[in-house]
Amino acid sequence: MQRIFDGDGMDSNAQWLVNFFRAQAKLGFEEGDYTRTRNSCEIVLGQANEDISTWRLLGDAALASKDSATARRCYERLHELCPKDAEIAVSLGKAYVQLGAWDAAALTFRQALKLEPQNSVAEQMLTMVEHMRQALTVLVESGITTEPGRNDECPCGSGRKYKKCCLDKSTGMALLEALHQAMASEQWQQALSLIRDISPKTLEVRRAEAIASYRLGQRSHSRPLLTALFKELPDDAEVVAALADVELDGKDLPRVEQLAMRALALEPQNRIAWLVLCAFHARMGREQDAEQGLRTVVEFAPDCRMAWERLGSFLRKQRRWDEELSAMREWVERCPENHEAWFQVGFVIITLGGDPQEAAQYFSSAIQIKSDFHEAYCWLGQCYSDLGEADKAVHSLLVGLNIKPDYDLGWILLGGVYQKTGRQRESEGCQMRAIAINPNNGFAWNNLATTYLDANEFLEAEQVIRVALRLAPDFAALWNNLGIILSSMQRIKEAKECFEKVFEIDPGFREVYINLAGTEANYGNLGVAIEHLRGVLDYSELARSNILFMANYHADFSIEQIFDIYVDVGNRFYPKRKFFSYDNFCDGNRKLRIGYVSPDFRQHVCSTFIEPLLANHSREKFEIFAYSSVRSEDSVTERYKGYVDFWRPCVGVSDLKVAEIIRQDRIDILVDLAGHTANNRLAVFALKPAPVQVSWWIGFAYTTGLEAVDYFLSDEEMLPLGCESVFSEKPWRMPSPAVAYPLRSDLPDVNELPALKNGFITFGTLTRPIRLNHRVIRCWAELLKRVPNSKLMLNAQAFLDLELSDHFAGLFAAHGISRDRLDIGCTSPPWPVLASMDIALDCFPHNSGTTLYESLWMGLPYVTLRDRPSMGRVGSLILRGLGRSEWIADTEAEYIDKLVDLASDVERLKKIRAGLREEMRASPLCDAVSFAARVEKAYEGMWQCYCEEGEHQ
Repeated sequence: MQRIFDGDGMDSNAQWLVNFFRAQAKLGFEEGDYTRTRNSCEIVLGQANEDISTWRLLGDAALASKDSATARRCYERLHELCPKDAEIAVSLGKAYVQLGAWDAAALTFRQALKLEPQNSVAEQMLTMVEHMRQALTVLVESGITTEPGRNDECPCGSGRKYKKCCLDKSTGMALLEALHQAMASEQWQQALSLIRDISPKTLEVRRAEAIASYRLGQRSHSRPLLTALFKELPDDAEVVAALADVELDGKDLPRVEQLAMRALALEPQNRIAWLVLCAFHARMGREQDAEQGLRTVVEFAPDCRMAWERLGSFLRKQRRWDEELSAMREWVERCPENHEAWFQVGFVIITLGGDPQEAAQYFSSAIQIKSDFHEAYCWLGQCYSDLGEADKAVHSLLVGLNIKPDYDLGWILLGGVYQKTGRQRESEGCQMRAIAINPNNGFAWNNLATTYLDANEFLEAEQVIRVALRLAPDFAALWNNLGIILSSMQRIKEAKECFEKVFEIDPGFREVYINLAGTEANYGNLGVAIEHLRGVLDYSELARSNILFMANYHADFSIEQIFDIYVDVGNRFYPKRKFFSYDNFCDGNRKLRIGYVSPDFRQHVCSTFIEPLLANHSREKFEIFAYSSVRSEDSVTERYKGYVDFWRPCVGVSDLKVAEIIRQDRIDILVDLAGHTANNRLAVFALKPAPVQVSWWIGFAYTTGLEAVDYFLSDEEMLPLGCESVFSEKPWRMPSPAVAYPLRSDLPDVNELPALKNGFITFGTLTRPIRLNHRVIRCWAELLKRVPNSKLMLNAQAFLDLELSDHFAGLFAAHGISRDRLDIGCTSPPWPVLASMDIALDCFPHNSGTTLYESLWMGLPYVTLRDRPSMGRVGSLILRGLGRSEWIADTEAEYIDKLVDLASDVERLKKIRAGLREEMRASPLCDAVSFAARVEKAYEGMWQCYCEEGEHQ
C-alpha cells in the first residue's frame, strides 16, 4: 500500500496524499463502502500512526462491516492512545462480541463502566455478554470464580498478565474459528485481517496467510511465505502450484518448471500448475507447447475462467484475433449455462474494438443467467457509452456498482463515461473512489490526472500523474500523459523529454507520435510533425484532425497540396453518406429551419463570433435549432439557449443518433461552426441528415474535405474567383464582410502611442509559434533592419518555455537581429502587451485570427499579406470589412514596404490609434444586424437553389 509514497519523510507531496486518502476514508464511510474506507485509512496510518480520528474511522467501518479482527486491532490501538475514553472501550467490547470472545468482551464493558458508570450501552452489552457466558458455561470450564482485570495477574498461576495469558488464549480460539470460516468461504481479505491478530503463527495459520495473500494477488508478499511453507509442506499441491506461479516473477525458470511438474504429480488436474507450465513454455519460446497446454486445461476444466482468459491472451499476443474470439465462442458452446463464458465473448469483442452492439448482446445474456453479475452490467454500460447512449451507460454501470461497490474497474469505466459527457466533477469522484478501493491502481491515478487536465487544473494533474508513475514507472502511457500535461503547462522541453521516454519504453506506442508532432510544431518543424502524424492516421481520429490543422500552417505547401490531404482524410476516415431523401417541403417562401452544430456554445474564442449571428436572427423567417457538443456548460451557454428555439444536447450521443435527431427535426439547412477543431461533429455531416449543409468559415477557415457538405460560406475577399477547385464544397460568397466583431466593453481604453514616449517603434504579435515560419521571420527581420531602433514583441503562452524563447531568438539572430531588439514572453491577460505596441504584425501564409480584431480595437493598425484561400485571407477579410484595404499587401516586398511606411510617420500613427476604435464601431465589421441579414439572405439563396435545382453536386 505504501508504494505511492516516495521515501520515508512527510514532504508536501506526501502530505497531499495523506489528506487525499483521509478525505476518501470519510467519504467511503459515509457511503458504506468499507473497502474504500479500509484501504484509505491504512494508507493514512502508514504515514501517521497516531492519527486518532483515522483509527476510529477504520474501527467503526470494520465494526459495521463485521470485520471484527480489524475492529479489535483498531480499538486496542485507540485504547492505548486514549485509555480514559469509555466510548472506545465500548467499541472494543463490541468487536470482541463479534469475535465471540465473551471473556474479553465482558472485561472490556466492565472497564467502560468504571470510566463512565452511567454508560447505558456498556450496561446493556455487558448483560447480554453475561447471558452468553452463562449459556456457554465459560466461567465454570475455565475454573475462574473471580474475574481479574485486564492488567491483573492471570489466575492460572502463569505469572503473566491476564490479557496476555488466558484472556488472550480464549480470544485466540475465537479468532482461529473465524479464520476457518473465512478460508472456507474464500473471504481472503477477511482471513488476512484475522491472521494479523492470531498468535502464535502455527503452520495452519501461516499456510492460510500464504494462500490468502496469493489469492488476493499480493505476489511479492506471498512469495517468501510460500517458499518457507514448501519446506514444511512439500506434498501440498495447492502450496506447490502457488509457489510455482509466483516464481514466474523471478528469473529461475527451471525451478518454475520443476515446481509445476511436482504439483501435477501430486494432483494431475491442478489448474494453477497447468497454467504455470503453459506460461513457462511461452517464456521459453515453446509457443506450440504453451498453446497445447492451455487447450488441455480448457478440455478437462471447461468451467475454468482463468484458463480461457489465458488462452485468449496468448492468441491476442500472437495477433490471432479471430482465433481468440473463436475460442471464447467455443467456451459458450461448451458451457452455455456459464455466465462467465458469455461475458468473456463480449469482453473480447469490445476490447478488440468490435461492434459494441454485438458485445452488448453477450453481456445481456450473461446477466440473464446470473442476474447479479456486476462485471457484465459494468461492461454493458461501456458498450452503451461506445454506442453514444450515455444515459443507458450510466444506469447500467450504477446497477453493477450497486451490486459490488468495491469493483474499482467499474468506477473507472463510469468515470470515463462522465468524462466523455463533460461531467468532470463526477468523473473525478469516480476515479477517486477507484483509487481508494485499490490505491496501487496506476490506471485510476492516470484517469484522475486526465480529469484535472480536462478542467485545466494542470498542477493537480501533474501531481496525480507522478503518483501513477511511482506505481508503474515503465508504463509508456503514463509518460505520454505526463508529456501532455507538461505541454499544456507550456513546459515544452520537459514534455518532449517525456515523449522520448515513451519511445524508450515502448517503440510501438502510436499515440506518442501525435503529441511529439505537437511539440515539433511549436518549434516550427511542421514537416517533421506532419510525417509523425501520417504514420498513425489509421489508428487515431486526433491524428487526422491534427494533420489537417498543421498542413494549413506549412509555409511551403501549396493550397493544392493541402487540399489533397483534406480529401484523403475525408474519403478514408469519415462515414459514407447514409441519407439521400428528405421530407422537407420545397417552398422558397416558407419559414426555414436552421440547425447550428458546435462544441463552442460556451466561453470560447469562436463563440465571440457566433453570438452576433444567433442574437440577431429573424424569428419570423427562421426557426433556430442548436445541436450542442459543449462538454462543460457555463454562463455563455445559458445565454445561447435564449437565442434559439430548440436546444439539443449531443454530448455522448453517437453520430448516427445525432443525425437521426436532425432528421426528426426536419432541418432545412444544417450549419457547421467548428470545422476540424476539437469535438467537432463533421461525421454527422458526412451522413447528410439535412438537404442543405453548410460550413461557415469562422470555425476553421478552410474546407471540410467532405462531399456531403454543400457550401463553404464566406465572402469574395476570402474566396477569390478561381479557388473552387481547392474546396470540396461550393464556395458561397456573401457580401463582405462574412463576420461581425461584437462591440467590446471589457477591454481597457486605448492608450497613447508608445512611440511618443519610447522614441522608437514597437512591432508585436500575440500569435502562436506555429505561425512563425521561416518566411515570416525573414520578413520581420528585414522590417527591423529597415526601421532603425525598432523592437519586436512576441507574446504567447508557449513562450513561458524559456528554451522555446531562446530557439526563436536564435532564428532571428541568424538574420542579424540581436536579442536586445526582441521582447519574447507571455502576459495574461494580453492587454498591457497590446498597449505597449505601436503596430501589430500579421503572419502568413496562415493569418492570425482573433488577435487581429483585438489589436484593431486597441488602436493598433496591422498589415496583412494576402495569400492562399482561405486561411491566408483572414487578415484581408477583416481589413476590407473595416474599410482599410490600403493595409493589404500581395507580395512580401509590398508587405514590408507598407509596414515601413506606417512606422515612418509617428503623427499619422498617433491619429490612427486615437480614432481606430470608433472607426471600427462605424464600419460593417461591427454591424451585427446587417451581418445577420446578409447570412440569412445567403441561406435563402441556398434553399432556393435546392428547391429549383436539387443538390448542387
